[in-house]
Amino acid sequence: MNRPAIPLIFTLVLLVAGGLFGSLSSANFFPDPGRDLPRIYIRNDGSIEPEMVSIEKKGSLYILTSNVVHYTIEIQRDNIVLDGAGYSILGNASRIKGYDDGNNGVIVNGRNSVNISRLNFEQGDTGIRISGSSNISVIDNTFSNGLITGLILQDSTQVLIENNEFKDLQTDIEVPSVSLNGSMITFRNNTLAGSAYGVKIYGASNLISDNKIETTSHSIELNAAHSNIITRNKITGTVLLAGSSNNKISGNNMTSIRLLIVSNNTLFDNYITYVELSEFAVNNTFYGNTFAEGLEVRFYGAETTLWDNGTIGNYWEDYNGTDSNGDGVGDSQYVITGVKWDNDVGGDVSVVIGQDNYPLMAPFEVTSVPTPSPKPKLDSEPFPITIVIASVITVAIACIALLVYFKKRKRQSI
Repeated sequence: MNRPAIPLIFTLVLLVAGGLFGSLSSANFFPDPGRDLPRIYIRNDGSIEPEMVSIEKKGSLYILTSNVVHYTIEIQRDNIVLDGAGYSILGNASRIKGYDDGNNGVIVNGRNSVNISRLNFEQGDTGIRISGSSNISVIDNTFSNGLITGLILQDSTQVLIENNEFKDLQTDIEVPSVSLNGSMITFRNNTLAGSAYGVKIYGASNLISDNKIETTSHSIELNAAHSNIITRNKITGTVLLAGSSNNKISGNNMTSIRLLIVSNNTLFDNYITYVELSEFAVNNTFYGNTFAEGLEVRFYGAETTLWDNGTIGNYWEDYNGTDSNGDGVGDSQYVITGVKWDNDVGGDVSVVIGQDNYPLMAPFEVTSVPTPSPKPKLDSEPFPITIVIASVITVAIACIALLVYFKKRKRQSI
């Protein structure tokens, strides 16, 4: 086969794989399961239906006054705050486990500027389900005690998910505790522990930062996800990239990283104990990382992996080279060995998979980590459009008054 055809074939494979992953994500693994639980509606006109429920309305602020049991709250109004005040929304604990029984805590569909905070979501299938929405904030909530999935976000943009706790959710490795599908999503300063499967991300230009995630399987999975930033997280579990490209993964303390059918991703300043490279992991760059002594690299033929960026390599805890000029870079290359399955021997064999041309003598320190510019955090009370209109009218009246005043002065002086 001609070598120029190889990149073309790989590109076609990547496109097909990306299309497959994309079609899976757009198919929405978590469709709205129906209306089995009765609903409390916050209507578009601001009214609450039914009226005799545990929600107090103060302008655009809706505050829980007691627990909500066996109801789903559906928000149909823009520019509001739903404040749980520390109360709980409890689903049906006696449900048959699955996704067809309507056990949602809060549903937000096609809305803009909604803030959900200080709620405890327990039991049921899904705590919060958001779709086709923008400028949404989910802050200071707890998802626990029998929930299968904490949060599902579908086809939405400019969403802030911050300071939430996801604990002891489902143990099914097929279902993520948090599913994020959209763009300009910020998932920050959250804690997720006690689950098998953590956060699954689709889409582009999202930021996952400063979280503590502890799972028994995948902690963070990027699936058909491009140009995202994963930074400063403490991760016990696996970070998986599948059908994804041009992502930056930096400053994380992680157990392991797996790259499957991915290209042009950059991993720097991470602490890593295990690496797995698939046959179609192409042109991904590792630099500035600290690789633990005894690092295992499982290899499936990804010869194009780059282990330095041309000037900076990685810190290998078992590197025993010298640095004669004191520039922080070892004088000799670091040869990287890994393991791969060999059918002939019926087991793993050790193979050389690459080299680090600029191995570091000490862990790399990054002075700054690039981050996108997500929508600023919403205040606890959205800024009502009526205030803006009133302000404009006030300024206009003041201008007219000044104009009349100066005209009178002018006539008096004549």
